Amino acid sequence: MEHSKAWIGWLGVVFIVSFLPLRVHADGLSADDIVKKSFAVDGGDDSLSRISFIFQENGQPERRLTYFMAWKRFKGAGDIDSKVIMFREFPPDAKGVSYMGFFYRPELNRNDEEWLYLPELRLVRKLSHSGPKHAKEEEFAKSELRQYDLVSRDPGADGHQLLRSEALEGVDCYVIESTPKGRGDYYPYSKAVKWIAKDSFLPRRIDYYDEKGKLLKQQTFKWKQVGDAWVWEEVAAENVQTGNKTTLRISDIRVNVGLTDDAFTKRVMQVGMEGVK
Repeated sequence: MEHSKAWIGWLGVVFIVSFLPLRVHADGLSADDIVKKSFAVDGGDDSLSRISFIFQENGQPERRLTYFMAWKRFKGAGDIDSKVIMFREFPPDAKGVSYMGFFYRPELNRNDEEWLYLPELRLVRKLSHSGPKHAKEEEFAKSELRQYDLVSRDPGADGHQLLRSEALEGVDCYVIESTPKGRGDYYPYSKAVKWIAKDSFLPRRIDYYDEKGKLLKQQTFKWKQVGDAWVWEEVAAENVQTGNKTTLRISDIRVNVGLTDDAFTKRVMQVGMEGVK
C-alpha cells in the first residue's frame, strides 16, 4: 500500500474510533480496564511446584506426565520475560529427562530458547526453531493446553469488548470478548470470550473460537491464594469439536522462594531438581 493511502486509512480509523461510544460497565470500568487488571493480578515473582498433565482422547487410555518445575519472572528487566526448568518424574521410564526454556518479551517477536536433556545420552540439546512455533512436534503435540493458552496474553495485542455481566458457578463475572489486532504474531484463535471474576479479576473461564468463528474449546481455571499471590491449582481445556481434554494440576506450590539465575542452567538440567536454588 502506498504511504499516502496508509496514512489516510489510519487517519480514518482514528476519526471513527474517536466518535465510538466507550463501553463502560456500571462499575466505571471499561473492557480494557478489566483485562488490564486481570493481566496484572499478582502471581508471584518465582515458584516451585509439581505439575501433572492428564491427556484424555476419545477411545484412548488416559495418559499422564508429571514434572517438578521451577519458574522465575523477570518483570521486563532485559529481553527475557521469564525462565522455567522442568524435571520429568512420571512415567518412570523417562525419569531424569529435563527441559529448560527462556521466554522473551512478546513485543520483541523473538523465538524463545529451549533445551532438552536426555540422561541416556548425557546430552543437553537445544531445540530447533527452524519451523513455525505452532508446528513444532513435541510430546505435548496432542495437548489442548498449549503455550498460547498457558501464558497470559498481552492486553494490547487484542481489542476488547464488554458483552455482559453473568454469574458463573456462583461468582459474578464480567464477560469480555477479545479479538486479535492482527499484528503478525501467531495466535490460532479468531476470538476469545473470557469470564473474569468481579471481586478478584481472576479469569474463571475462556471460550476460544477457531478461524471460521466456531467454538473450538473451553478452558476453565481453579485458583489458590499463596500469601499475596494467586496461582493455578487446576486448568482444564476441552476441545468441543473433538471431545479431547487436557487437565493441568499443580500441587506442592511454593511462591516467592528467591530463586536465582543459577537455577536455570544446563548444569542444573543434568544435576536434577536438587540443583535448583
